[in-house]
Amino acid sequence: MELPLDHFRLIGVSPSATSEEILRAFQLRLDKTPDDGFTFEVLTQRAELLRLTADLLTNAENRKQYEDLVLNGASGLEFASNREVAGLILLWESGSPKEAFKLTRKALQPPQTPALGSSREADLTLLAALSSRDAAIKEQDQRCYSNAADFLQEGIQILQRMGKMGELRKNLEDDLSALLPYWILDLLSRDLVDIETHKKGVSMLTAYINKRGGLEGKNNFESIQTLDQKNFEVFFQQVKSFLTVNEQIDLFLNLQKKGSIEAGFLAFLALSAEGYAKKKPENLFEALKI
Repeated sequence: MELPLDHFRLIGVSPSATSEEILRAFQLRLDKTPDDGFTFEVLTQRAELLRLTADLLTNAENRKQYEDLVLNGASGLEFASNREVAGLILLWESGSPKEAFKLTRKALQPPQTPALGSSREADLTLLAALSSRDAAIKEQDQRCYSNAADFLQEGIQILQRMGKMGELRKNLEDDLSALLPYWILDLLSRDLVDIETHKKGVSMLTAYINKRGGLEGKNNFESIQTLDQKNFEVFFQQVKSFLTVNEQIDLFLNLQKKGSIEAGFLAFLALSAEGYAKKKPENLFEALKI
């Protein structure tokens, strides 16, 4: 397997690092072994890969040969099959969780699917979960909320398929739940020409509001990673501006039928606005009934 990684990134130093700095970084990486539950076997391979890189970069002749290869266009590092997982862990640690997740996901699929119950399967499954979460955080920091949600969903699906790591899966599910309002806002704030994306956003918004128990948040959602009432109202003021008047009318009337006084008042406003703007007296009569 070839990974988008060079020896400098692998060990965590700049290309101008001295031998002393490289050895110091090597020792630091050995001391900061990931304690997330990887097998002893793969952590031993990780240490060996770090050692090989440190040896190469602290040998003047070998380092010069490697730097010449890089200058001539060489990219990526090749890892033997028995060291692929360790290489993927180092790629994840180097600050490339998206690339690490995509390659890990591929390694879990046919024809590369590891043997059931093997240490390789356990390490890849764990790495898929951890890298999907870090990739989602990276996307969220860049306000790419839909991309962040995609990474979390894929990580959850892998853990569900493997039937492992229930606690870690719960963490990913909580992250996805907390991300939901931002994801909805991301979908709805896009150009209305993207009809399918907009419809998905409306559907998700409706489901989210119903889960909360309407606009008032009547359901007990303290155990759910979601917005409290005050923050929900701020969120809803933002998201409402991206709904068409007809979408608002449909949403508010449905919520009113479920007993929401707040939604009834908003339905009255939307119906009145639509009635006057488009000369629809039937909307005004419906508003009067409310």
